[in-house]
Amino acid sequence: MAVVKLFLRIIGVLLSFLVAFAVAEVAVRYISPQRVGSIQFAFHPELGEIPVPYQHGVENFPGVFYFTYSNNSLGWRSQREYREAKPTDYRVLFLGDSFTYGLGVNDDQTFAAQVEKDLRADRLSVEVMNAGAPGKGTDYALKCFQTKGRKFHPDLTVLGFFCNDFQDNAQGAYYNIGKQGELSAKPLKCNRIKTMLGHLPGYNWLISWSQAANLVKQAGVEALINRGRQSGPDATNGLVVSYDRSARGYATAANKPLTGIYVKQLNAAVKRAGGELMMCYIPISQEVLDYRRTRTISPDERAIQRIAADNGMMLWSLTPLLAHSGQSIERLYYKEGHWTAAAHAMAAQNLSRLIQSGLSRRRQLMNKSRE
Repeated sequence: MAVVKLFLRIIGVLLSFLVAFAVAEVAVRYISPQRVGSIQFAFHPELGEIPVPYQHGVENFPGVFYFTYSNNSLGWRSQREYREAKPTDYRVLFLGDSFTYGLGVNDDQTFAAQVEKDLRADRLSVEVMNAGAPGKGTDYALKCFQTKGRKFHPDLTVLGFFCNDFQDNAQGAYYNIGKQGELSAKPLKCNRIKTMLGHLPGYNWLISWSQAANLVKQAGVEALINRGRQSGPDATNGLVVSYDRSARGYATAANKPLTGIYVKQLNAAVKRAGGELMMCYIPISQEVLDYRRTRTISPDERAIQRIAADNGMMLWSLTPLLAHSGQSIERLYYKEGHWTAAAHAMAAQNLSRLIQSGLSRRRQLMNKSRE
């Protein structure tokens, strides 16, 4: 009898918990909808946290976006697997952060995917690879090219630079920098707390489907961000990365030289691999609004423009393109800050022309070298 009573009590507690959870879930979905989706990052011994390889998933932010995504065995945005031998005349590799990856849009809506479609429509034999990774800076782009990208012998590598990359580069996650600007790779360690959470029974399911669970998670993230601002980034145990944009932007006297070193090293690595590096600037919505009002680019864009010039490169700006598009900011940017499919399509159309021109120049130079 005692065993039966204990069993009934346990059942009662579980039912009470499920009812309370269901009520909380309904309340959150109605009052404060949350972004839900699978755990999106996995640890790689050479690259740290990357998009989960072989993952096919859905991310839903009610009232903001709903999109499906696929990552191949490298964690690159595509279902396609790549061979080291080129199946086409040309290869283009995109490097960058979440804008390049295409957070917020489906696989075929990313500007990288649309560039390939546009170039092939012009009968160019080309394969485009999207190695964008959310939350990463130029140091990651360099590391990614050195460890993975160069093996595919891209003719053109395109670095999508976003303003908060300046702060990403100041994290010092991948390299030690010597007095002469020389780099030495840092050993990478997986975050034990994230690993533990990922192995908790039901955790991934809750994060994938429960808005109430994601509300609790977001509260924890905000608490860690505030802790980091008060006590320094080490206080967050590497669980979150936050960005603080001043009135002058993200570029500072400290992180601009670091960014310059990474761009210089990436340019050299691309050339050693037999390719060319191209850079484009991806603006935040405020930069587009400011350009519409003042017809001038932001301090962040001027800073990376100077870095590109110092390395003998041209920085292609997407700011005027979006500013002069005639589209409202709401049509171009989601409320949480990323590009909509419309903005990706505009960027792709512009970049396709630039890339086609770059590949044509490369072909001419190669033909002259053979003469």
